[in-house]
Amino acid sequence: MISFDKINQFDPVYQFFNWFFRIDHNYIYYKEIQVIGYENVPPKGYPVFAISNHSNSVMDPLALLYLYKDHRQPVFVARGDVFKKSEFIAKLLRFLKILPTFRSRDGGREDVRSNLDTFDLAARVLDEGGTLTMYPEAGHQAGRFFSTFKKGFPRIAFRAAEKADFQLDFKILPIYIYYSDFFNMRAKQVVVIGEPFAIDEFYDLYKAEPNKAFLAMNEKAREAVRRMGIDVVDQEHYPQYEVIFHACRSLILTDPHAFDGMEVAGTLADRDPKRPYAAMLSDKKVTALLEQLSTDDSEAYRQLMDETEEYRAGLYRLRLRDWLFEHPVTGAAVLGRALLLLLTVPIFLVGAVGNLLPFKAPELLKRNLKDPMFKSTLNFVPSIVIFFPLWYIILFTVLCICATWWIGLLGIVAALLTLIPFYEWKKAFVKWCGMLRFRRYARENLPSFERLKILRAKIRGIVK
Repeated sequence: MISFDKINQFDPVYQFFNWFFRIDHNYIYYKEIQVIGYENVPPKGYPVFAISNHSNSVMDPLALLYLYKDHRQPVFVARGDVFKKSEFIAKLLRFLKILPTFRSRDGGREDVRSNLDTFDLAARVLDEGGTLTMYPEAGHQAGRFFSTFKKGFPRIAFRAAEKADFQLDFKILPIYIYYSDFFNMRAKQVVVIGEPFAIDEFYDLYKAEPNKAFLAMNEKAREAVRRMGIDVVDQEHYPQYEVIFHACRSLILTDPHAFDGMEVAGTLADRDPKRPYAAMLSDKKVTALLEQLSTDDSEAYRQLMDETEEYRAGLYRLRLRDWLFEHPVTGAAVLGRALLLLLTVPIFLVGAVGNLLPFKAPELLKRNLKDPMFKSTLNFVPSIVIFFPLWYIILFTVLCICATWWIGLLGIVAALLTLIPFYEWKKAFVKWCGMLRFRRYARENLPSFERLKILRAKIRGIVK
């Protein structure tokens, strides 16, 4: 069994890779990252137990790892079954400062008993003034909703307090992570940080009835995270919720009183639906409105869900996106985008030569993917760690052999500089094709297209 005794020590090699991947994550993979409430983060050296919702596999730990500005190295607690795949993987995870915790279905009794060692190590991290991070749902959710918080989180927190004779001053830091798109590169991300809280109010209950203390603490912690984010309780109709989020975002954000009574961090002077925090608050508001409708008029709610599903299926069938209905798609707009695409074709071609193969490589890994929430992970981790570095080495070597070293260096620089423009050009071209289809359907007065306009207007009318 490998040793985790030094997991809380500062590691300069880990810090180098942390710096490198932070740039890729914060400035290349994501188009924008908004951090709300960073002033709530206790200073480095103060014991912190950070908890968060979990919806996007490995991207969630990366969001919190690259959150801090003070170069701290947080220790994570994760599912232990991954550690059992091989000794190499176990050592790699230890290098990444991850502690294993086993569920009963992940291993035998011996594995579950080893959780006591993990709890003691995690308690020591807090006692030494470190930052401990855990996802209390113990598994990622396939959307914007919450599962129950498991007992591992309060067990560790109370174990840390108990080992310090209940004198350790540490805080629980609730965090909510939101993604504009779970699956694709150049999406936007929001990290909302709530006010930290202590757990000393539960100490007496823990000493008398530990299980009740676990439940009470979990309830408080879950509500602290849930209050900041989006929790679609009606998971049966979750796809319809996502459609309504997009269709009603501009409607919500143009209403000056939309967020009255809501808990909003900071000010919302910028109500641009393209900003991720504004979009997140809009989605949260829509969720609350739909839940209220479900309570007040269940029949109207069911009808809305049915019509939204019809709208969703119609968009898919006609290969359209909701944003096309937001503003009239004029001939001038189509022509303007066509000219811009034509003028930037050379940049796209250079980017395609320099980056297409490593971009496509993750698709091989996703062919047999059963859980779609791993898509973003496979887009980022293998690409950044393996495919792009390997491809750039091959490209540099080929150019050096065929020409000179400075041509090879120039080729690498060109590939790097055109990486994002290449991807954005592809997206812009897809959007232009959608605009063409929209214009054609509008000119032909296609009945199914006209039906979509009626359905969208009804959806927005009900939400309004």
